[in-house]
Formats: sequence, C-alpha cells, structure tokens
Amino acid sequence: MTEAPGTLVLPYVVVTGDDLVHTWWAELAVRANGGTVVSSYPQAGVVVAYSPRDGFAPAVRKVPGITAVGATRTAKIPVEWFAPRKDVRYTGPGSPSSGQVPPEGTAWDVPALGVDEAHEVTTGSKRVTVGVLDTGVDDTHPDLAAAFDRRDSVSCLSGWADRGAGAWRPTLDGHGTHVAGTIAAARDGKGVVGIAPGVKLAAVKLAELDDTETAESMVCGFVWAADHGFSVTNNSYRAIPWRYHCSNQVDQAAIKLAVGRAVAYAQRRNVLVVASAGNAGIDLDQRSSDAESPADSTPAPRPIDTSCIRLPHELPGVIGTGAVDEKLLKASFSNYSASRVTVGAPGARVWSTWPGGLYRSASGTSMSSPHAAGVAALIASTHRYLRGDRLGRALTAQATPLPCPDLYDPNGDGKPDATCTPSPTGNTFYGAGLPNAAAAVR
Repeated sequence: MTEAPGTLVLPYVVVTGDDLVHTWWAELAVRANGGTVVSSYPQAGVVVAYSPRDGFAPAVRKVPGITAVGATRTAKIPVEWFAPRKDVRYTGPGSPSSGQVPPEGTAWDVPALGVDEAHEVTTGSKRVTVGVLDTGVDDTHPDLAAAFDRRDSVSCLSGWADRGAGAWRPTLDGHGTHVAGTIAAARDGKGVVGIAPGVKLAAVKLAELDDTETAESMVCGFVWAADHGFSVTNNSYRAIPWRYHCSNQVDQAAIKLAVGRAVAYAQRRNVLVVASAGNAGIDLDQRSSDAESPADSTPAPRPIDTSCIRLPHELPGVIGTGAVDEKLLKASFSNYSASRVTVGAPGARVWSTWPGGLYRSASGTSMSSPHAAGVAALIASTHRYLRGDRLGRALTAQATPLPCPDLYDPNGDGKPDATCTPSPTGNTFYGAGLPNAAAAVR
C-alpha cells in the first residue's frame, strides 16, 4: 500500500485488451493518474486498482487503449482493505436451534435428486474440482475435511489472490460452508451427505458476508478457477454495490464488462459456472425497478429493464438455478424466467454444514445452486470428455422435467401468486427441470 493507514480510497476495475502489453499500459495509466495497482489479469484484460483522487476515473478513461473504468463502490473504504488478512478466525453466528439434523441421507433433497442411487455407482472423482466462490469454507469441518483441497483454495476478498494459510476460511458468515456441504459433505454415516462427496472441493473467498461480493473479487475468483483447472464453480450470491448492472451507467457498464470478461475466460478454459437465480420471487423477464442499490451506501429506487443484469447469474452460458420446495414446486421466493432459469433444484429447508463442526437448515436459491453444481460434478466424474458448455448441456439433458402446476398458490388463498408458462427450454418456473444425480452417472 502506498497511502497512509486510514486513507479512504475507491476501488476500480480498469478494462483493456486481454494481453500483457495492454494490461501493462493500463497499469502505467493507473499510476500516472494517482492510483495504485492491486492486481492485473491479462487473461481477461482487467486491472484492479484504487485511488483517493476523485478525478481518477475520468482521467484514466481518456487514455488511449483503455476500454472502460468503473468504481466498484459508491463510498470510499479504508486502504487497509487491500492488505493481507491475518489470524483468520470465525466470529460469526453459530447454528441456530432450528430442529434436529436428520440422519445422514434422509433429508428430503437426497431422494429428490436420486443421490443414493447415484452413489451406488460413484460418489465422484478426485480429478474433478468444484470451486465454492462464496464467503469462505471451514475446511476443518469433519464433513468437509476429506474433500477439501487447500492447495487450490484462496482468498480473492480484495481483488488479489491471497494464498496465506487459511485465508479462504470464513470470518463472519457460514454461508459458503453451507454451500460446500451440499456439494461434497462426506458419506460417513454422520451429519449430512453431499451430492458428490468424492470430488475435490476448493474455496475461493469473495466476501466476508453473503451478498457483498464485488467486481474485483469476482474477477480474481473466476481467473483463479480457470487457471487452476476447476471443472465447476458454484456462485450463490449477488454483487454490491449494484444489485443489477446497467450498460447505460458508466461504472456499472465497466463492472459488467470486467466480470463478463473473467467469466468468459473461465468458460473458455472449460469451467462450468453455476449460479443462484435470486430470491425476490419475481419474473426476471418483466422486472422494472431496483430498490436495493447501491447496497454499500443509501439505496434508492431506480427504474431498470431486462438489459440490467444480476452478476454473475445472467451472463452468457451461466447455469441459473431456481429453487423448489419439498413438493417439487417453485419456492415462493425463487425468481423465474423463460431464459434465465436453467434448472430448478432443492432450495427450501436444506440441511448442510456450518462452521465449527455444526449443521443448520437454510432456504434460498443459494441452496439450490450447489445441488445443480454437485450433479454437474458427478457428470464430469463419469464422463471425462464432458467439460464446460458440453457439461452444462448434459446437466440439462438429464434433468427430470417438472410441469407447470395447474394453480401456483403457495399462499393458499385460491389465487395464483405467479404464472408458469412454457419456454424454449422447458418452462419459466423450472427451466429444463430437476437435476438428476442417478441419471448423471449412467
């Protein structure tokens, strides 16, 4: 860090050509205009930087060869944010007393996806790595330790790859640990069982609290996943400061471009990107307003349209996952869409791992996404030639179709709460349907 401790700065993504020469030139432009380079990703043509200067972004945008510059916050943060984290310890909430953990393999999501039948064939292969891009993972949890790969785990919290010991572990939120258990919790007769307990699990820490992931952390995370040979990444979050990123706003357009470049790079390296579809309970094809942005300062209602997207869920090629409940009906909170929901998976009252060797039940499309990621990992384990977009097509091809309900009435008042309609890929509630672990290994 070049600024004095306590200095307030704004982080930025600077987008340029995706090669060493362009990123070197962008680094020079950052420094020449009062900024500090945090990290460079020539694979995606993105430089992460910060500056205390209010005129930093307009000045760098004028430099030839710079495609876009965007602030990734609306309020300045202390420069210490970019320093390495030390003494990483979990101080977040414990598992709430939300009931007794069901005996291993008896929770409702296991039979719904045909997990027991799949495990008669395989529990997954160690040559398949699933990356949990989230709030960190407690690799000391008894149900996760056997699958965890410390070598390929990292913290991207501040936009650079912090490989310090335990940097990937959670500090304030057990969300990533819960996600990890759904994917790969051990089949050992205790606790819960994951969809693919035989695969390798890597943590890429993007945030300390759920739904506070930033552009710089995502760029770092997707490049890391690509360069370390991940087969699948799970992304159960939404970004700050903007919940939706609109191309007609200069900062949001730069963020959208930077993260899009990083995701595209990962996809070119055959990483399947699976993401949660969101918990607003809305038709994503009809959205018109956003009252939650900017999430890092003072949110204010603003008009949006369908070109304003959730990151990374609505980027091309991403597997968007909606949530279903125990009746295999769309969970009331789950977003839906004709084109932005690829599959529907268990996301209501899902039991999984929690930091400190604990377990808890949680609901959300955050819980449905790792079910889809786990099934994709089983497909990758049994079909070596299926990678990237081919793996995604196999995931949808083996899904069990779920029909539109005659009347979708979760409130029980006799009136439809949402309308399910056919779509080119299935229908607006469930996409191609429910991922099928048993079919995945055949």
